Amino acid sequence: MKRKVFAYLEKWHMVRPGMRILAGFSGGADSTALLQLLWEYGQECGVSVCAVHVNHGIRGEEAKRDQQFCENFCRARGIPFKVVCKDVPQIARTQGLSLEEAGRDVRYEIFEKELLEKGADRVALAHHQNDQAETILFHQMRGTGLRGLRGMEPVRLPYIRPFLCVTKEEIVRWLQKEGLSWVEDTSNQASDYTRNQIRHRVLYAMEEIRPGSAARMAGMAEQLLEIEYFLEQETRAAFDRCVCEGSGEYRILLPELERLHPALQKPVVLKCLERLSGKRKDLESIHIEQVLSLAKGKRGSRITLPGGCVAVLGYGELLLKKGYGLSRTEEEIYCVPDDICLYMGSVFSFRLEDRKKDDEIPINRYTKWFDYDKIKDSVVLRTRRPGDYLEYEAGAHKKLKDYLIDNKIPREERDQCILLADGSHILWVVGMRISERYKVRENTKRILKVQMTESGGAKDG
Repeated sequence: MKRKVFAYLEKWHMVRPGMRILAGFSGGADSTALLQLLWEYGQECGVSVCAVHVNHGIRGEEAKRDQQFCENFCRARGIPFKVVCKDVPQIARTQGLSLEEAGRDVRYEIFEKELLEKGADRVALAHHQNDQAETILFHQMRGTGLRGLRGMEPVRLPYIRPFLCVTKEEIVRWLQKEGLSWVEDTSNQASDYTRNQIRHRVLYAMEEIRPGSAARMAGMAEQLLEIEYFLEQETRAAFDRCVCEGSGEYRILLPELERLHPALQKPVVLKCLERLSGKRKDLESIHIEQVLSLAKGKRGSRITLPGGCVAVLGYGELLLKKGYGLSRTEEEIYCVPDDICLYMGSVFSFRLEDRKKDDEIPINRYTKWFDYDKIKDSVVLRTRRPGDYLEYEAGAHKKLKDYLIDNKIPREERDQCILLADGSHILWVVGMRISERYKVRENTKRILKVQMTESGGAKDG
């Protein structure tokens, strides 16, 4: 087994001469064999090894026994050793996690801290082929894609897993052959841990039916890893073509997405959700399918996703964002002639002018002229409300909602449209249309000129 593990270290370029490797050391069979082999490899190849033991504060005297074993093991070999104690049950209660989840989070947090403090280059973990098989089965039970089926990677820096080339049985036989002892963690038999249930109820049964199942599943995982590396390259290229990234949101262009093979559509969506939520936890294949099904639905439809995310079908795009909708954060502002005000990041100026005969009204997207005498109430700047409308043709009203839909304004952006309003009658959807009723005519006597400026200068000149 020794040469098999050494060859695996070199195949995956896990270590180089001169490196310092930090090993997680529990004292169990797997971590004991790993630390011993890394120590021997270091002596042959000029690699230094140190170890860290995490006392989870769970098993009382048994945990103290494990800690003492690890100290003695490292002292006998001159391996630098450190113990870190954490109250994992308390952390689990505080954060609403299972003991499994809290313990894992604590270990990785400690590994990363020790990695920096000890100036180490890699963290070596003792996951073997049986662990790999358990991981794959667990992912299958949750529903997974290619990434879940390929399980754990041999190398995902700074972590390395030199034992993914051997089974638990090989490790135990090697320890016995070498005359090396280890300690048993009785919590590995607890039936309330998910992984233990998979190990005892599923994987053991598979090995009885078909001996060597764990090793074959690990071999499958390695083949799938090669395929995934290729797909990752293709996914990055497809992501660049299909996705527009904004502040806290991702817009997937549907025409570009539809041109992709389904094998690329799913990872593109997953990549968006991972970036948006900041983690992969709780994302399952069913969520990806839901987003892709949404793309074929009705405009404005939406679904909620893990991590407080939402997907909305817009005009030719899928919008992925945090939260359900956009909130209105600014109150309405009353507009007074010869005044200047700031609203939603833009500056608006208002000027009252007398209408001069034969003057032509210019066409300008961000400067508009209105018949002041037709305004019934106060003019305000605000966002939309129920009942808003504008006059589309002489005497013909249209709901503001229908106007925005007709102009393909995405649902997520409608609440952010700036409106110049006279009660429920919209004079101007800023940057778009003005109401027919307020247009300047031949008989207009007074004109209200409204100009929007932005970033210190007038838009459109």
